[in-house]
Amino acid sequence: MAKKRKQEPEPEEEEEAVSSEEEQQQQEDSDDENISTEEEDEVAEPAIIPAPVIRSSITSDGRYHNKQRLLLLSSRGVTARYRHLLEDLRTLIPHSKKESKLDVGKNYSNGSAGGGYGAAVNEIAEVRGCHTALFLECRKRGQDGYLWLGRTSHANSAYKEDDSGNISKKQLMIAGGPSVKFHITNIHTMDELKLTGNCMKGSRPVLSFDKAFDTLDHLKIVKHLMVDVFGTPRGHPKSKPFVDRVMGFYYADGKIWVRNYQIMEEAATTAKEAHAQKKLTGQTQATSLIEIGPRFVLNPIRIFRGSFGGQTLWQNDEFVNPNAIRALEKKKKGEEYVRRKGAERQRKRRKEAIVVPEDPLAHVF
Repeated sequence: MAKKRKQEPEPEEEEEAVSSEEEQQQQEDSDDENISTEEEDEVAEPAIIPAPVIRSSITSDGRYHNKQRLLLLSSRGVTARYRHLLEDLRTLIPHSKKESKLDVGKNYSNGSAGGGYGAAVNEIAEVRGCHTALFLECRKRGQDGYLWLGRTSHANSAYKEDDSGNISKKQLMIAGGPSVKFHITNIHTMDELKLTGNCMKGSRPVLSFDKAFDTLDHLKIVKHLMVDVFGTPRGHPKSKPFVDRVMGFYYADGKIWVRNYQIMEEAATTAKEAHAQKKLTGQTQATSLIEIGPRFVLNPIRIFRGSFGGQTLWQNDEFVNPNAIRALEKKKKGEEYVRRKGAERQRKRRKEAIVVPEDPLAHVF
């Protein structure tokens, strides 16, 4: 009997064990609730996805491989404004080749299929070894300016191989192209604007294009030509290894607006300004753009398949020739003159009609 009493547990010990088990269960339930609330808070907060790293598909070693050259010249008879614009473009484009003013007749061909300015520009580009050309043509004594951009026939030239296998001299292809003709307006040079922007001479620009250059077909061709003309090749002997300016090309009202800005980075002078700048933009330095100049507007007229001529790929139907605009203005002035003279004749006849007839009884008294 004594052994059986020892084996049976006491009731107080059983109650304490049950209470301890209940407390552990409550503690586990409370922990589960806390974990669930923490998980809900984590789910409620938006997950921060890091931005994808854009890597260039072209690896450059910094050497001078892209040996693009630009022929920059104008026709004879340009005004001072156009001449200063060309000087500004020469300072901004280090890979350009300067050439004197071009003065040729319409019948100039030099044995080629084309004629006029196009044949002369292609010949000069072949001699100077230029792949692209920027030609400024003036008409009507400098009233109208037309800007030509295009790839010359030298860019598409090749070496001709004889039947015997010998390679002869480089043969010039007349086609070349493509090329674009613009009507240039609203020209403002660097000296004229007196802007505060400044950049290092020969620095490479960042070319910024509007979204329309990727959607419209004719602007895609214009974009490639402008990259070849205004984009300085890396490693060019006359260029500087700095990027401190931006050239913007914006498409609005059917025209291309060209601007040139300086990239200005200003560091905060105080810790409070640095904190406010970092809170606003995420960086301690403030980046702003200051216009340098020049600025001008290009109205595209026609895109040619060849170099300065050939088959028309696109034509601007909304373009109105400046001669037609001036003719309408002169016609309006002529109509005003006719109306004024007609009013003078009517006034003269009215005065003659209102003359009082002589009274026969005027001298009686």
